Amino acid sequence: MKRWQSVLLGLVVSVATLAYALNGNDFSKIGDELASARYLWAVPCALLIALGLWFRGLRWRFLLNERITPMHSFHITNISYFLNAWLPLRLGEVARAYLVTRLKPPISMFTALSSVVVERLIDLLMVVVLVVLAVLITDVPNEVQVSAQIIGVVSVLGMVVLAIFAARRTFAHALLNIVLKIVPFLERLGVRGLADKVLDGIAPLGSVRGVSNSLLWSVLAWATSIIAGYVMLFAFYDEPNWAAALLMIAAAALAIALPAVPGSVGPFEAAVIVGLQLSGLVDPANGLPQERAFAFAVVLHLVNAACYVILGYIGLLQERVSLGEVFRAARAAVARKAPPATALDASTTEG
Repeated sequence: MKRWQSVLLGLVVSVATLAYALNGNDFSKIGDELASARYLWAVPCALLIALGLWFRGLRWRFLLNERITPMHSFHITNISYFLNAWLPLRLGEVARAYLVTRLKPPISMFTALSSVVVERLIDLLMVVVLVVLAVLITDVPNEVQVSAQIIGVVSVLGMVVLAIFAARRTFAHALLNIVLKIVPFLERLGVRGLADKVLDGIAPLGSVRGVSNSLLWSVLAWATSIIAGYVMLFAFYDEPNWAAALLMIAAAALAIALPAVPGSVGPFEAAVIVGLQLSGLVDPANGLPQERAFAFAVVLHLVNAACYVILGYIGLLQERVSLGEVFRAARAAVARKAPPATALDASTTEG
């Protein structure tokens, strides 16, 4: 898909989801909800978001076989979240993979990207767990339960396949040999070397310790996200519930994966509102208007974005790299071109 087509698709998705989020809202009432909110709750929410990013950084460090320091992992993770929040095409993930190539000793970009794939599969599992917990707390439509089951099956199968390849590299090599016999021209593309780098990225899944540690950091990261969402609910609701926090965080995690304008404006708000509706926090008859849900979704989005910007900027300073250098390197990697000399020659820090 060409760049302009991706941008157009993202714009359409954002407009459509934003229209859904605003459907039936009275704009003057949205202003009233924003004016009456208790914004002091944003402070503990922001601190919890930062703590969750720290746990995610530790998880990524473990998936890289602890080849980078916790602070490098934390700062680079923050930079990627910052870029993902404001740039299209998930360039933050590519930038994260590029940044570890600057460290001493460097880590292969393919190895880093493989670790990101593992992260995404684990996160899909966590989303399923959140929905299951929400089902136990409150009534959830069958459609939501079926969707969670499908996502769960896909993510579990993906994890199992990756774990087998990680534990039995010879098996992965044997399959690759079969593929190369069927499609021999791939040999000229250096597929064997790339496969080994990918296997390095999923190596932690080859042991019980690897899987358990990956899941542990994931549970801690997602738990802080849920608590952060629950705490932020107090800014708009006198009696929030845990089901709302579980469902809106799970829905938002899936929504931001959709193509959209930078910042996921539209999908994020719509997902949060859906979570609040399913949990019963949108009920005009009982003093829970939909305008309040929209106002809350906007504020929660802004708090998250502010955290990503601040922590991402700090990360850029600590990694001694400019935003322009990271952006050019990510664009070059996506285009399968060598990064510009300025990015390659940037000062590095000890890993």
